[in-house]
Amino acid sequence: MNFHSTTEHMRKLALGALLLTSLILSDSQAHTFQTNLYPDIELKEDKLVIELWIASFLFPPFQHINYGDGKERPNENSAPMKIESFFNETCPVSINGIKQMPQLEWLKFEEMEEVSHLGQTTDLTMAKLKFNYPIKEDVRNIKFGWGLWFPDEPITVEDPESLETVSHDPNVLDMLIFVEGDAQPLYISKAEPEFIWHAKPKAFSESPVNSTGTATVTTQSTQIPLASVLILFVGLLLFIKVARSNVPVKITVLAATCICSFIFKGSLMIEFNQSDRSAPPQLDKEKAKNTFTKLHRGIYRAFESETEDAIYNNLAKSVTHNLVGPLYEDIYQSLIMRDEGGAVSRVNRIEYLDIQTAKDEKHEKHQVSCNWQVHGTVRHWGHSHFRSNEYEADYELAIENGLWKISSSNVNMQKRVRSKKPNEGTPNSDQKS
Repeated sequence: MNFHSTTEHMRKLALGALLLTSLILSDSQAHTFQTNLYPDIELKEDKLVIELWIASFLFPPFQHINYGDGKERPNENSAPMKIESFFNETCPVSINGIKQMPQLEWLKFEEMEEVSHLGQTTDLTMAKLKFNYPIKEDVRNIKFGWGLWFPDEPITVEDPESLETVSHDPNVLDMLIFVEGDAQPLYISKAEPEFIWHAKPKAFSESPVNSTGTATVTTQSTQIPLASVLILFVGLLLFIKVARSNVPVKITVLAATCICSFIFKGSLMIEFNQSDRSAPPQLDKEKAKNTFTKLHRGIYRAFESETEDAIYNNLAKSVTHNLVGPLYEDIYQSLIMRDEGGAVSRVNRIEYLDIQTAKDEKHEKHQVSCNWQVHGTVRHWGHSHFRSNEYEADYELAIENGLWKISSSNVNMQKRVRSKKPNEGTPNSDQKS
């Protein structure tokens, strides 16, 4: 089928958002392979959008709608609820492991004359639906299922250039999802009717305090005159041997040793390279505070990783080696809402209320006392709600491998506080932690 709309949406579909792999030929060519079933999938900041363009006879709730039958077409206001239920059951979508119910935003119909459908020319009615899936948290993965299929036999059409019969399988689905302007492929077939899209992993390779906490490493080269050293060693042995001799003999041996050592000082030179790691830059109160908050946020940010190994590796960028295991357990337990049946809280924002630092001059450490709140979303029994906790804890900053890291942690207080929505943050809050 050839669409003549000049809208941006249609251009994007024409460029590649075809659900089914198809052979698109020019208008002048008699046989084109088109399925008349196209989705346009886009992940936005607050919702997942699926725009579905489909021939009415391919969508069971609209099978009673025929081209030119004169019947009134439904819209988003008059459409029966079974449309959302049907699409939810036939093409289920799960976001972050939770199945989401689609919301129909609009419904339109367009009558099409003499268009191609699976190699045949026909008149049909196209239904255009837009489904929304609201999003209230960062999307880590989306599971797409698909249940709208064609008959199992492949479709054959004639190639107008070679006049050969070409076979196509309409049940090989090649979709695209648009994320921040980039098109990413989704592949589904009737044999494998599900696909899980994963968000690109967040970058944790950059140390949050490299600019202020990294030690300066320099390499120094040292040359040793081996010939002079050997001459001095031999001269020392001779001096010891003539220790009981008269003074002129001693002076002669000593003078000869020094003169020979000086003459051969440039012979048999041996070069040694050694690294000189200077101490990390000193932290005043303000720099210690900034360094701590970056490391502390990094602890929570590490839990955005999808595997346990990745969490451990990213925690090691904020805390010392001996603290990784205990801190992993403490933070993980704090994210589990025991009174919510074990629901897991997703951190949306960290808000720092008070931070006090004191330098330990003797041990090159900084003591930190921190009071902060964690605002998150709890997913529980198919719905989500906001949850906020407040903490007070004592920390210590120390140097490990030339970097400032959190070396100890002791939580003194934890309590639940009034929940804050994401837009209620303060200037010192971290919206992305």
